[in-house]
Amino acid sequence: QALALLRLDGCIVTADALHCRADTAQAILDTGADYALVLKANQPTLLAQVQARFDALDPAGGAASGPDRAHDRSESRTALVVPAQGMGFPGLAAVARVETRRKMHGAPEAVIVRWYLLSTLLPAERMLQVARTHWTIENQLHWILDVAFEEDRARSRKDNAPQNLALLRKLALNIARHHPAKGSMKKKLKRAGWNDAFLISMISHMR
Repeated sequence: QALALLRLDGCIVTADALHCRADTAQAILDTGADYALVLKANQPTLLAQVQARFDALDPAGGAASGPDRAHDRSESRTALVVPAQGMGFPGLAAVARVETRRKMHGAPEAVIVRWYLLSTLLPAERMLQVARTHWTIENQLHWILDVAFEEDRARSRKDNAPQNLALLRKLALNIARHHPAKGSMKKKLKRAGWNDAFLISMISHMR
């Protein structure tokens, strides 16, 4: 129902494995958009079919990015994309494998492999951008609302309270994010609670 309200022509809709479903895929296609859906072990048959398509491929045929260094860790990614049809999934045109290698200081290297169903055949370089953008949304919006604003701990359930508070959190997030003061989001919010002058400067900074 939410997808039907949006104009998504030419967009790529990304979603976690929870939404890797035939009906969701069809709903995305009906809006004129394409999809890039994460596939995990909760669909073992489909996952095995996808993995089998990569068994004989040369990893050198893909694209690589990184290493990127931040927050005391180094990350690099590689992507492979191959055409895929006849798997009984709506609009499926290709499947992708994205491997992330993450090295934390003083810890062994971790390797994470993610699988994707695609409704359009993307170049491997574009697939890396799509995967990266998906996690940018997760880290810069959902994660920060949970950690800095403690959204998941909110107990409001009645009437319009959940929707109203969600809107207020996003307004507060935008105000704090656009203020030029240095520091994490949590530090900005704490400083605004302790210092009225800083709070006023955050609000007056918005135009």
